Amino acid sequence: MGFTQNNTIRNTDNTLLNSNPEKLFLHCNATTFVTGETLYYKLYSLNPIKTTAMTVSKIAYIELVSEDNKIIFLQKLFLENGLGQGDFFVPSTLKTGNYKLVAYTNWMLNKSETEIFQINISIINPYQTPENTVAITDKETAVLVSGSAISANNHTTENPVEKDNFTFELNQKTVATREKLVLKIKPLSQMIEKGNYSLSIRKIDSLPCQKQITAKEYKSTWANNSQNTTYPTKKLILPELRGEMIAGSIVAKNGTDNIQNKTIALSLPGKNFALKITNTNAVGKFIFNLEKANYSPNLVVQVVGEDRNNYSIQLDELKGIKYPSNVANPPLELTPNLKNSILQRSIATQIQNGYYSKKTDSIVDTITNDTFFKSMAKEYVLDDYKRFPSLQETITEVVFEMYYRKNGENFTIGLRDYNTTVQVPGNPLVLVDGLFIQNFNELFEFSTNKISKISIVPGGYFYGSQLFNGVISFTTKNQDFISKQSGTYILNTTILRPSVKKEYFTPDYTDKYKLERIPDYRYQLLWIPQLNLNSMENPISFYTSDVTGTFEITLEGFTDKAIPVSLKGTFEVQ
Repeated sequence: MGFTQNNTIRNTDNTLLNSNPEKLFLHCNATTFVTGETLYYKLYSLNPIKTTAMTVSKIAYIELVSEDNKIIFLQKLFLENGLGQGDFFVPSTLKTGNYKLVAYTNWMLNKSETEIFQINISIINPYQTPENTVAITDKETAVLVSGSAISANNHTTENPVEKDNFTFELNQKTVATREKLVLKIKPLSQMIEKGNYSLSIRKIDSLPCQKQITAKEYKSTWANNSQNTTYPTKKLILPELRGEMIAGSIVAKNGTDNIQNKTIALSLPGKNFALKITNTNAVGKFIFNLEKANYSPNLVVQVVGEDRNNYSIQLDELKGIKYPSNVANPPLELTPNLKNSILQRSIATQIQNGYYSKKTDSIVDTITNDTFFKSMAKEYVLDDYKRFPSLQETITEVVFEMYYRKNGENFTIGLRDYNTTVQVPGNPLVLVDGLFIQNFNELFEFSTNKISKISIVPGGYFYGSQLFNGVISFTTKNQDFISKQSGTYILNTTILRPSVKKEYFTPDYTDKYKLERIPDYRYQLLWIPQLNLNSMENPISFYTSDVTGTFEITLEGFTDKAIPVSLKGTFEVQ
């Protein structure tokens, strides 16, 4: 991706923003939570002027913001075909109050704040008594109350709402606890409405809740938004077009060394590591694009070269939304008659969390990113050979293509080319679990018993803008290599990683006796963030819990042609 030096938004930038618009829609499982519950959400990225999912940004950000405009959490989503999902466990450290769940991309930050998608969220903490509230206590719990009930924030529109595309069909409308239900989601026409949807099945209780805008209501507002808008003059924020963007800059310590065209390496070490190499521009800035999701939080960025100690390196901060610190949102107001509902929710949550180890969610298997050199590499699995105590002996006795030299206290390593008459100048690209290594001495100090395999690619090898004398990659058994590289030229830090995909727990009571001693106080019976309706019936089976009452089924999403789908239904558990 190129750089914009004088990147003030001009007419051409306004044209670019208007011709590549981006809208986000969030579907949450609820809008009112008691601490200890989990907030689930699904994100849709859409194009308001086309009939396809939006693909400008590959990264989106989700923030929960408190009444005093402080960010409670920030999550990053790697979007696949314009879709993302995540969750947030509501801790007991949060105060009772009104919050906002905000979704945006870097590209959207160029526009006005009114185009940022947000949902009003209420959180009730039965264990804390904030200022200006009255505590009702009994021997079981403390419930927070104040003057009046919260009013719902109804989203209204003058535009007509589109007709339903699907209908719900349940095998029973009234069921017992721990009983199986089969929900069929049928298209109303004879055509299968392919798309992507999210499904929530949750108990309705008397706690006040903010109305959540539906996909249909949200799309109907697009007509009111002019696409030919002039945006305020400011620096253009680049979209994360190809993937996750990590940017920074270098500074010459003496102020005179050249900062242009300096080689910078980025490593996310680990089992599925990521390595990127780029060069700085005229003012010492660099940008890395991670096209695939990588979940390693440990980041190492370093200046490459013999003169690397002449430079210092720093990363750019995330752009984010600048919330006003002097503007407070209205507080959450609760009435005393909600005491019992809060008590029941709190008890149910504590029981569920007490049995968390029996009801864990599972992480969706992610595609393993093959190393960039895998197809050409020759691997030496050291357990297949006699183990030697030092790397010197291992190179001499096992890895024929490698060699090492020692000059005083310093080691160098290299690879013999297939063509023995021609050798590529310079060092090989040397990695340990994906970490770019410039000081080879620490390799010879590391125990070879901790090395699982050595992969090599002899010959000239271009990676990024650099030509290396082959590739040497060390893989440790436990990814426990700790580099001793230090200085201002290298930055070791942790960064925000994309949220991992999960399949959320749902019990199976086919064998009623297997789980009969495990209490089930789920208010959230089902949450499916990735639902594809590819047939004429789309049956979904699930079990009720030990909680009785009215449960609501909510389906939200968009067809492949960006037609919104919003559907609700209820059933009773007795």
